Amino acid sequence: MYPMDSFNIVSLGCPKNLVDSEYIVEALHRDGFHLAKEGKYIIVNTCAFIEDAIKESIETILKLGEEKQKSDKILVVTGCLVERYKEKLAELLPEVDLFVGRAYYSKMNEIIRKKGVFVGNEPFYETFPRRILTTQPVAYLKIQEGCDNMCTYCTIPKIRGPLNCRRPEDIVREFKWLIDSGYKEINIIGQDITAYGKGLNLTLKDLLSLVLNVEGDYYLRLLYLHPKGISDDLLDLIAKEERIIKYIDMPIQHSEDRILSLMGRGYTKQQLEKLLEKIRTKIPEVTLRTTVMVGFPSETEEEFEALLAFIESWGFDMLGAFMYSREEGTIAYKMKGQLTKKIKRERLDRLMTKQRDISRRRLARLLEKNTKVIVEDYGNPYMIGRILNQAPEVDGIAFIKGQAGKGKIVECKIIKTLDYDVVVEV
Repeated sequence: MYPMDSFNIVSLGCPKNLVDSEYIVEALHRDGFHLAKEGKYIIVNTCAFIEDAIKESIETILKLGEEKQKSDKILVVTGCLVERYKEKLAELLPEVDLFVGRAYYSKMNEIIRKKGVFVGNEPFYETFPRRILTTQPVAYLKIQEGCDNMCTYCTIPKIRGPLNCRRPEDIVREFKWLIDSGYKEINIIGQDITAYGKGLNLTLKDLLSLVLNVEGDYYLRLLYLHPKGISDDLLDLIAKEERIIKYIDMPIQHSEDRILSLMGRGYTKQQLEKLLEKIRTKIPEVTLRTTVMVGFPSETEEEFEALLAFIESWGFDMLGAFMYSREEGTIAYKMKGQLTKKIKRERLDRLMTKQRDISRRRLARLLEKNTKVIVEDYGNPYMIGRILNQAPEVDGIAFIKGQAGKGKIVECKIIKTLDYDVVVEV
């Protein structure tokens, strides 16, 4: 038996989903519920961006469903999986007691004791107040919801709706609250934060200037910058402002014009190259992260080889890659030339083998340099953390030699570099 007002939450997918989970937790706390390792209610906040994410969400639900059968727990499923498949899920997953669409997040405290399917057409835009689930000094700050880019392979606009930017005064208020609460690494997120300000007569650079007026000892990291939205003004601000980490996460998806056009990305290879050259010129010490997709419909071996050459030529410090996932309801779903999973897997393996070598070479440049390190956890024999060049969850880690307090940002020297990780000494 578990107290009727206790719950646990499992948050899958991206940091944007995590912020939604933090909002849900706070809403339930305000109504007298409390977060517990073993709670009466198990809430699963799902991801449904691509096939692998859907698979992970369903496997998690089935596993928790089996555990639920041996107890008196109540299983609640919410998030993008519910948004994408709505009432169909009730037939597919009978072990789930309650399905909650994103339109009902603010009413979670009212419906959590009910059973059935609650979905609506209203998008969810609230993010604050929330109960932070990350460990200090790291927190996320979501500045927008949805997306207007309409890439031909992407389900996000249908799941999360069109672009909606938060008011700058709300963002600054939340940012100040994070700093006052002791958080020092603030990761600014959105589906495409370079699109911030649409409809508000503002730009991302304008917003950052307002945020940076808040006094305090902190660092900002900008995540998910669309290549076509990166302006000279934004790069100049990143270059000159010490509190903005010199880290650019810019998903390019591919390098070849025909594939970029089929993807609906809105730029060419030549424009990408000019932008990358500009970034490296304006911010010589920049850490560049990107994301690419292999196996897009009709991608030829020659186009894939050209992508490999592009990655080698520009030497991205960090790179995430995934196989094209054929998602129903997208334009790319009906494209001719769908490739086999075997071809996509082989190309992904070749790409990541090349990137491992590139990452090792790029990290080796940092050997013997001093850097700020975020201390995240205890380990044996070393503590675990990240250098500022490494973003949470997606990049490598730092093994910390010497004494350092958990949750602190300390000055260290890099004494060894590996494929993706580093060893540092306080």
